[in-house]
Formats: sequence, structure tokens, C-alpha cells
Amino acid sequence: INTNQTVQIIDKPSTHFNERTCKIDMIVLHATATDTLEQTFYYLIEKEEQPRVSAHYVIDRDGTIYRLVDETKRAWHAGVSTWDAVSEDINSHSIGIEFQCPAIGEQAFGEFTLAQIEAGMALCQDLMKRYQIHPHNVVAHSDIAPGRKYDPGLTFPFEQFWRAGICDNPMRRPLNIRRK
Repeated sequence: INTNQTVQIIDKPSTHFNERTCKIDMIVLHATATDTLEQTFYYLIEKEEQPRVSAHYVIDRDGTIYRLVDETKRAWHAGVSTWDAVSEDINSHSIGIEFQCPAIGEQAFGEFTLAQIEAGMALCQDLMKRYQIHPHNVVAHSDIAPGRKYDPGLTFPFEQFWRAGICDNPMRRPLNIRRK
């Protein structure tokens, strides 16, 4: 995997955001559980009824990265979550990255593509460098909301991210996403 690639981003703005209340020190990884990019954009950009959700970035199956919310703003992706000493407003602490991936069951997701993984690793490395984010704070949605959220799921290649220095040891993850 080439993690030294240049990150190219296409802007596709969402209005689903507000102001941050603190500095960025986390990255939260998600899976969309939608079949198409159009469905993802509907939920993260166009949907006006509650609950409204968003993310800073979406990585399509072909590796294209879309920026929906400016990093300086607070996207709505973490919900009720905790991580270490942070028990309130993880959205203000973090950048949310959604990987376009279909659900294959209530708590399971399809495979991620090589292009997505390469783009995701490059994006994470760029964000970690710019915001001085420690690998311990690059987390799965299921890490910060265990039992409530299961994404990005068992098929997400945490070990590849760990080997690249992007996240902690994948075996420390909660039981609901632990790989065998």
C-alpha cells in the first residue's frame, strides 16, 4: 500500500455542521452502511429531517475523497460517545471519516476496497501530522460507542492501519469488533 500518495480532495459541502468547542485531537473512522454514494450524500448532505448527521470526509469505493464539512467546523458523526477522558462532545474533538461500504446485515459491513484503504491511510497520515494526533486517538465508531455502533466493522483492515502507525494495536478494540 502506498501511504505516501498525495491526498486529492473534492469539495461537496454539507450544511450539517456547527462550531467546534475545542481543538482537534481525534479521528473517528466509520462505514456508511449505504449501497451507493448517492445514498450516502443524501444522509450526510441533503437530509433535512432529524436526525441530521454528517462527516468531514467520505471515501468512495474508487478511492475518491470528498470533503463535506471543513475541518475547522464540528461535523455530526460521533453521537453519544466516550473515549478515555473525553465523555462529552467527541464531535468537537474529532474529524469524522466515512468509508462508503454497504451493510450486509444489521451489524456487519461488506469488504473495503484497496483504493479506499490507500486513500484512507493517506488522509489519516496527513491529518495526524497536521493536528499532531496520536495513534491511540484514531478510533473506530465502535470504539467510542461500543454496543451502540458497530462500524466500521470486522472487515475493516485495522491491522494495516496499525502497521502504518495510524492506530493502536487492533487487538485492543472492544469485543464487538475484535478480529479473530
